[in-house]
Amino acid sequence: CVFFIGTATTEIYTRSLVGSVRCVQETGYQRRVHGESRRETATPQIGFEIWIVNQVYWMPKRASPKKESSKKVAPKKVKKVTRRSMDSANKEDSYYKLKDSSTEEKERINVYGTILDCSAPYFMEKTSKYQCTIKLIDDTVYPGVGMKGIPDYITVTLFAKTAAEIPLAGKIGTIIRLHRAQSKKFKGKPQLNCDVNIKGAWVLFDGTDGMTELSKSGKSHTFNAQDRTILKELREFSKKFFSKNELDGITLKEAAKKRPKDFDCLCYVLEIKKKANGETIKVCDADKVVKLDIPTTKGLSLNTHEVVRIRSANYDEKKADTLTLNEYSNILRVPKEYKSAKELLEKVKDKTAPQGVKAQVTKHTPKDKPIVASQILNAHKQKEPIQLKELFSGAATKGGQKYFKVRASVMEIGPKDPKEWLCVVDKKTKKQYKLEDIMKGKKGKDKKLPDGMEYYFKMQLFVNDKSVHNDSNLYILFFCTVEGKCSEFINLKLGRDLPTEEHFKELKRIYKTLTQAWVELDLMVEVVEVSGKQPVYFLVDTALTIQLTGQFH
Repeated sequence: CVFFIGTATTEIYTRSLVGSVRCVQETGYQRRVHGESRRETATPQIGFEIWIVNQVYWMPKRASPKKESSKKVAPKKVKKVTRRSMDSANKEDSYYKLKDSSTEEKERINVYGTILDCSAPYFMEKTSKYQCTIKLIDDTVYPGVGMKGIPDYITVTLFAKTAAEIPLAGKIGTIIRLHRAQSKKFKGKPQLNCDVNIKGAWVLFDGTDGMTELSKSGKSHTFNAQDRTILKELREFSKKFFSKNELDGITLKEAAKKRPKDFDCLCYVLEIKKKANGETIKVCDADKVVKLDIPTTKGLSLNTHEVVRIRSANYDEKKADTLTLNEYSNILRVPKEYKSAKELLEKVKDKTAPQGVKAQVTKHTPKDKPIVASQILNAHKQKEPIQLKELFSGAATKGGQKYFKVRASVMEIGPKDPKEWLCVVDKKTKKQYKLEDIMKGKKGKDKKLPDGMEYYFKMQLFVNDKSVHNDSNLYILFFCTVEGKCSEFINLKLGRDLPTEEHFKELKRIYKTLTQAWVELDLMVEVVEVSGKQPVYFLVDTALTIQLTGQFH
């Protein structure tokens, strides 16, 4: 710690800020700086000192020592001022309405808002940082508010050193909380800036229910009765707003004709195909069907048969009926209860829809209602499924319990090739082999496993549930039938015969069905603690109810 004492201003440069922070001393206070310094000389006559600063705040200045006297005076106690107490002194937990935050330029603004739109994180050479822009609304600032001088939304720009520190909302209507943002004017319009590497922080909450955060910028965050009240009120506003108002955008047909740059559109997701470097999705609106590639770097988690809003898309000049995305382009889910989603769903399924749209919607619409395609075999005390987020946080296992029931959707299965799910193990030596190595050279009547060997299944399920629906991360459940664990999950009876193409076709059907958006699984999970490492989550006591029937294909 180093103390600057004096009346002059001091310019302090930081690694995480372009420019400088000017700290002006107030009467009775002294600057306290956490960091390290190095002295550099520009010329032999002029020197300057650069400070690499981690933290700057004010603390009461200690009184100057008095001259010694014979009378003993007890030293005056100075209360230690922490970052937490300084935050409280600066009304850390008070929040502005968006309208009030935009009236004048202010520092350290705390706000709640509903996300109307947001970009993906993108890198800016000028600032050497990642950033994203978000359109925020609340009950004082929203499209059609009808008051002169009130904007339709407040633009928020977030800055961070890495893309991982930028919020990924995933869904329109998600609520964000910002702490220590800066209110500014940009081209005459109000906006908020928030740099998470200097003093800003954000927390995402679901737009409909729950008090648990979806994600946050720091390791922890405060949450009290005031936050609960604000969340409840903001959700009530959002529900009314989105049920009565449409989201802006252009139709695919109109965009194909006019070819505007970076247009926004509302679409219905027909099909998602996985690729090594991302996904190819097929979408439509009431007039047209198009395709677009989504790179893995976008971190999106989409499902078929849901409405999405594509931000900043462009038509491919070389490929017909194909859209392209920019680095800042984003795709946000639109809840089906919103007015825009309801109207689009009615249009794409209407009899008057163009034949091309109608054919694609009919082809990709599931003929069955959402199904639960598995069952728990053994009775366990726990009746209701636990949320994946709670299970993987470790909170549920603190009491010593290790078996949990979950209801999850399978987003992906690894390996992707179902042929690789089936492996072989030597029952005596426990040595494991790939099936393709065993099948090499097997011809005619010799199409059987060698003596002392048996089959087992080994794969990973990448799953999510409602608790992580806005989370780009997926949770891994391991499935392995070595030593008979969960051997009923896939009921493929082979004995000692080598599998045929018909067997592999059945595995491919299982893969296709499990990864459909309208299929859920009831799963029993065993949490296995590993010394010095993260726990491993295995499937046990669960059987599929769909294999070898073809009823859902």
